Amino acid sequence: MREVGLYQKRIQGSLFGASSPSKDIPAMLELYRQGRLRLDELITTRYRLDELNDGYADLRAGRNLRGTVVFDH
Repeated sequence: MREVGLYQKRIQGSLFGASSPSKDIPAMLELYRQGRLRLDELITTRYRLDELNDGYADLRAGRNLRGTVVFDH
C-alpha cells in the first residue's frame, strides 16, 4: 500500500464499466444485429458443454485465447 500514497495512485471500484446496462446492452445488440459490431470474429474456438474441460486445457496451453461455450437449443 506504500505505492498508493508514494506514487499518488488510487483504488477505484467499477460496476458495469461505467456504462448503463439498460441502455447500452440493447444498443450493442442492435449494432451486432446490423453487422456493425463484429463479435463473432473475436471468438477463437467454440466448445460444446461436454467439451468444457478441453476448453480449459486449451486455455492453459495457450491454444485458446477467446473461447466460448455454445449451448444448442
